[in-house]
Amino acid sequence: MISKHPSFFISSLCVLFLLTACKDRSNVPEKQVVEERQPALEEKNVNRDLFYHYSIWYAFVNKVFEGDLTVAKLKTKGDIGLGSYTKLDGELIMLDGVPYRATEDGLVTVAKDEDKIVYVNTTFFDADLTFKITNPMNYDSLRVEINKKLPTKNMFYGFKIHGMFKNIKCGGLNKQEPPFKEGLDVLIPNRPIFKAEAIEGTMVGFYCPEFIGDINVAGYHLHFISDDRTFGGHVMAFNSESLDVSIDEMYEYQFVLPNTDAYRNVGFDKQFQYKKN
Repeated sequence: MISKHPSFFISSLCVLFLLTACKDRSNVPEKQVVEERQPALEEKNVNRDLFYHYSIWYAFVNKVFEGDLTVAKLKTKGDIGLGSYTKLDGELIMLDGVPYRATEDGLVTVAKDEDKIVYVNTTFFDADLTFKITNPMNYDSLRVEINKKLPTKNMFYGFKIHGMFKNIKCGGLNKQEPPFKEGLDVLIPNRPIFKAEAIEGTMVGFYCPEFIGDINVAGYHLHFISDDRTFGGHVMAFNSESLDVSIDEMYEYQFVLPNTDAYRNVGFDKQFQYKKN
């Protein structure tokens, strides 16, 4: 006999609701349940002062041109970044969480989550210092201007530098196929070059202290993406009309080594660094 007592009736409804909810949830695959919870966990554990670095510059110089880091994984490590895709199939420029690819033919596209990366620097960008430059600048004078503003050159810094450029010269890389015969010491001096005039866009990149050695690029390293997302690449030279500079100081550094046979077997025979700091 079912009691007509109100509290019993309400309790019965609650139990019925919970049983129904559990039954409905039991049809959801365990993997899907984990994936639904994962974004919240990752967001909670994000260290926004961490400079994340995949592969080492020394390996990249010595023809380790295939990596096991996916674009999907990269997006959990930062929202600005630069680097190169596997087999050097395009310069990587990440801005506001979107990873762009600038290929040797000058085309700019958005990378797919399953695409692989051979080398990358990234962080979650939070501006610690901002300033505006209204006088004409080139790459050399910009370095000098930023050096005046940095609290110390012993830390790591990320940059978002937006502005109008009178002209800009960017480099790419020619896609390679195994077996890889030439390293960056040969490929970079012979890289494809792209030029643009009267263009607005953003340079993203990093500064690493000199003590970084062969782990990363010492000094300044910047990549560019135009506001219309049709032009981009490694910044080689420019003349700007005005610039808005934002700087993020980072004091923690993490680098992850490729778990590949190519990295395990590489011989670190060659050295190469960009000349300007």
